[in-house]
Amino acid sequence: MKKFFLKGNILCALPQLKDIFFSKSLIYLTHHSKEGAVGIILNYKIMNIKGVDLFDKLNIKTNGSNSNILFPFHIGGPINQNNGFILHSNDYNNKSTMKISNNVCLTVSTDILIDIAQGRGPKDFFISLGYSGWGPGQLEDEIKNNSWINLNEQMDLLFEKDTEDKWKSAIKRTGIDFSKFLNFCGNA
Repeated sequence: MKKFFLKGNILCALPQLKDIFFSKSLIYLTHHSKEGAVGIILNYKIMNIKGVDLFDKLNIKTNGSNSNILFPFHIGGPINQNNGFILHSNDYNNKSTMKISNNVCLTVSTDILIDIAQGRGPKDFFISLGYSGWGPGQLEDEIKNNSWINLNEQMDLLFEKDTEDKWKSAIKRTGIDFSKFLNFCGNA
């Protein structure tokens, strides 16, 4: 029997998930195999940084084209929050870029910020600090226990700048009216 993995999909926390960190979260899965899963939370924005300030702080020279735009920064999860992880459209590639799906890549190098500053970066990008992770079988157990529902990759949920309504939008896309459910649930 072939094992089904969810790499390139979005996990949507179900309303009954009350974990202090993951409640009402959306997570884009960048890796999923029998060894476990890794993903980046899409809807925990912590700040906006003006391009000119970001590039100045990182000593990046710019051609001026992206100096005045705001760069939203997000918490991608509780693991490794000192490092940046940039999800982006597939129109950009460098030596540290990993293809996640036909539409989305992940780059974990400051080279992408240099290219964005010089107008050579991806059209769409999402900057996170840290990531979320699951050990072998842990994510599958959480799905069985009704903590998460899976959504196919949807670009607007990844790259839409307004993070406040992402979870509500994702819940509506499941087609399930969760207001009709009790807070207690089980498995059939």
